[in-house]
Amino acid sequence: MAKILIVEDDPYVRRFYGRLFNLNKYQVEMVGEPSDAVEKIKSFHPQLILIDIMMPGMDGTQVLDKIKSDPETQNYTVVMLTNFGEEEMVKKCMKSGAVGFIYKSNTPPNQLLDEVDKYLTPSEGTPTI
Repeated sequence: MAKILIVEDDPYVRRFYGRLFNLNKYQVEMVGEPSDAVEKIKSFHPQLILIDIMMPGMDGTQVLDKIKSDPETQNYTVVMLTNFGEEEMVKKCMKSGAVGFIYKSNTPPNQLLDEVDKYLTPSEGTPTI
C-alpha cells in the first residue's frame, strides 16, 4: 500500500483528501502545520508528499526548501498542490526539487487519483525511497 503525506492547512481539504485516498487504498497521513512536515516525513516515510503552496506562516515553497535541505528527507518525491498557475512559482518549486504540480481547483477527484498514481509509479531511472 502506497504511503502519501499531505501537507495542507485547510481542515476541509485534508478531510476530503483523506477520504479520497483512503478509499482508494492509500495509507495517508496529514500535516496541518507546515513546520511539522519534516519530522512527519522522518517517522512516516511516504512514497509521495503533496504540499499545498498557500499556507499561513510557512508556505509550501518554504516547506519544500526545508525538506530538500535536510539530508534525511531530500530524496523524497514532492508534488505541489496549488490553485494558482503562476509561472514563476512553478519554476521556483521545480528548481527547488518538486517533481510536479497538481492544480486543485481544476482537477476532479478521478483525475487527482490518476495524477497521484503517475507520481507513485517510478519511471525508468527514477530513484525510489
